[in-house]
Amino acid sequence: MTSNLLETAPRPLLAFVRLGRPKFLFQSMLVVAAGVTIAVHSGHQASLGWYLVTLLFAWCTHLMTHYCNEYFDLEADRANAAPTSWTGGSRILVGGHLRPEVSLGAAFVLLFVGVLLLALLPSLETRLVATAIIALAWLYTAPPLRLNYHGLGEVSCALVLYGLGPLLACVVQAGTIDTAGLGYVGVLFVFQFLRMAIMNLSDIEGDRATGKRTLAVLLGAAGLVRLFAAGQLVGYAAIALLLVTGVIPVSAGLLMLATAPVPIWVTRQLTTGALAEPRRANAVTFWASMHMPLTSSSIIVGLLVDLGVHGGRLWQPWLAVVGATFLIFGTWLVRAAQTNRAGAPSPAG
Repeated sequence: MTSNLLETAPRPLLAFVRLGRPKFLFQSMLVVAAGVTIAVHSGHQASLGWYLVTLLFAWCTHLMTHYCNEYFDLEADRANAAPTSWTGGSRILVGGHLRPEVSLGAAFVLLFVGVLLLALLPSLETRLVATAIIALAWLYTAPPLRLNYHGLGEVSCALVLYGLGPLLACVVQAGTIDTAGLGYVGVLFVFQFLRMAIMNLSDIEGDRATGKRTLAVLLGAAGLVRLFAAGQLVGYAAIALLLVTGVIPVSAGLLMLATAPVPIWVTRQLTTGALAEPRRANAVTFWASMHMPLTSSSIIVGLLVDLGVHGGRLWQPWLAVVGATFLIFGTWLVRAAQTNRAGAPSPAG
C-alpha cells in the first residue's frame, strides 16, 4: 500500500504547480483581454506594456488566492468526500504531498510580488482598484474576515475577478470606462457570482461539516439551484436590454446571448441530481466554469467585429495578442472538454 502511494505521488515541483491550480488562470487571462478590448473599442490604442503589467498582476493575484485558499481551506477540503476536478481544492495538501506551510509561504511571496506590480500601475485610481483586488482576494478565506465562511465568498470572488478585473484592465489603458464597458462588467459579475455558487454547492457537505457558511449551506441545494436559474435569466435579460437599447453593439450582444445554452444545460443537470454522480458532477462544474471565459471571449470577439464592420481602427499588435490568447485557450479547452467527456482528470491540472 505504501509503495503504491509513493509510486503515484507527484514529484515536489509538480505537486507545487498543481497546488496552484494553474488551469484557472485562463479566466484571468481572458478577463484582462476583455478589459483591454473594451478600451480599444472606446477609441484607445492598446499599450502592450501596460497589458503585460496588468496580466502579470492578475495572474499573480489569482495564484496568490489559490495558494492562500489551499492553506486556509484545508480542514474543509479534508472533509469533502466528493471533490471534482474543479472543486474541493487541488488535493495536494489533503494527500500529504506537500506541507501546508509551503502553500502559505507561496501565498505570501505572491502577495509581495503583487504589491510590487501594483506600485507600477499608472494612476492613483488603478492602484486603488488593485489594492481592493488584493485585499478581497486574500480575505476570501484568510482571517480575520474569511469571507467565504460567512456567506460573502461568492460576491467577493465575483467582484475581484470579473468585476474589478476587467475594470482595472480597461482603466489602465483608457483612464476611464464607458457605459457599455460597465454593462459588460456588470453581466460578467452576475454570471461569476452564480458560477461560484454552483462551485460551492458541489462542496456543500464538507463545508457544512466544518462550519463553512457558503450560500449553498445557507440556502440549501434546492434554494441555490433556484437562485442560479433566476440569476441566469436576469443576466441574459440584461444583455438583451443592453442590446435593444443600443448600449452595446449587435455583434457583442448576439455573441453573449449565444452562450446561453451552457447555463441552460447546467441548470438541467442540477435539477436532475447531477452532483450526486461523480462523472456528471465533474461535467457540471467544468461547464459552469467554462461559461465565464466563453462569455469573456464573446465580448472580445464581438467588439473587434464591430470595430471591423464600422471601419474602426484595429491595432494589429493587439489583434495578434488576442489571436494568440484564443489559440492557447482554445487548444486547452478542446483537450479539457475531451477529457471531461471521458471522465478522467483534467490534463491541465
